[in-house]
Amino acid sequence: MAVTVVGTPTSNNTAAGTSNSLVTTLPAGWAAGDLAVLVGHLSGGSLNMTTPSGWTALPGGPWPVTEGAASRMYAWYRVLQAGDTAPTIAVNGAMTGGWEMVVVRDAAGVAQAATATASGTSVSLPTLTGVLAGSALVAVAHCRVASGTIPTGLSPAAAYTEVVDHATSRITSSANVRMDASYRVVGSAGSYGGEAITSDVTGSMVGLLVEVTAASVDATVAPDGLTVPVTLGSPAVDGTLTAAPDGLALPIAVGSPAADWATTATPDGLPVPVAVGTPAADWTTTATPDGLPVPVAVGAPTVDWSATVAPDGLVVPVAVGAPSTVEPGQVVHRPASGATARPSNGLVARPQTGVIARP
Repeated sequence: MAVTVVGTPTSNNTAAGTSNSLVTTLPAGWAAGDLAVLVGHLSGGSLNMTTPSGWTALPGGPWPVTEGAASRMYAWYRVLQAGDTAPTIAVNGAMTGGWEMVVVRDAAGVAQAATATASGTSVSLPTLTGVLAGSALVAVAHCRVASGTIPTGLSPAAAYTEVVDHATSRITSSANVRMDASYRVVGSAGSYGGEAITSDVTGSMVGLLVEVTAASVDATVAPDGLTVPVTLGSPAVDGTLTAAPDGLALPIAVGSPAADWATTATPDGLPVPVAVGTPAADWTTTATPDGLPVPVAVGAPTVDWSATVAPDGLVVPVAVGAPSTVEPGQVVHRPASGATARPSNGLVARPQTGVIARP
């Protein structure tokens, strides 16, 4: 299941550089469990933003990330909880700046983030390696203009869907910030990034790229046609089948080729090879007690393996579940079907009860 965007509220008002806090909003339709990425932008080299309560700084810092003397970016994230209210970002002085929030659903969490800076009309997003299929890549950038005209817009690469493009409300000839956010959902694992976000005006630019991984993916088809649920982001892990041949629970490694799997617990402690997908059947052990070949049914109860070669060289078949006993003056074998030939002196064949050897 891929990550989807719920909403992207933005600020548009920091007055005329007189405010020392930014009051944010949550998007309509957000729900508990959604993941929010919050980015703050500043024009002011000595100003700092305080992390809102309950929010965590994104990896990829240290924060703030700066370009030039006064272009600064902060970024945080939070898994939203029932009853949450929109945070307020406190600043340690009057500033010109802004914020945006990108809220996504069906996310497992933030996997990685990185930043890049540039002075000019474009900033290239950093490259993220090991991005997982189904992840959303959230790209955020700003262009701070020290003097001159504020940009009329920022443009992400074609692979990204733009959801935010706004500027501070302090539309003067200096110290303005234009901000942009976009995203894409990747269909295959690999390395991503390197695309440019461009401005129509030269300024101090900061770019951010965040990987938000998907909570899960649909079950895939595993070896021998068995369906194995796989959590996105887990490397070749073991999953347990809910139903296996003969009712045995078989551990199966995701991505392994069709092969024979050994059961973790076998009847009577005997190693019984079980092929995935084979029908219920009797299995013959490769090595049996005292060299006696004994067919063993999967699921047979625990038995006492004390059968030996009978007197006078007569081999007596022993059924699983029929233990041999030793009594004074005689050895009694009680197989399921008994001997098929009547032996000579000292031996009496009794098909229903076994062979009694009388020394």
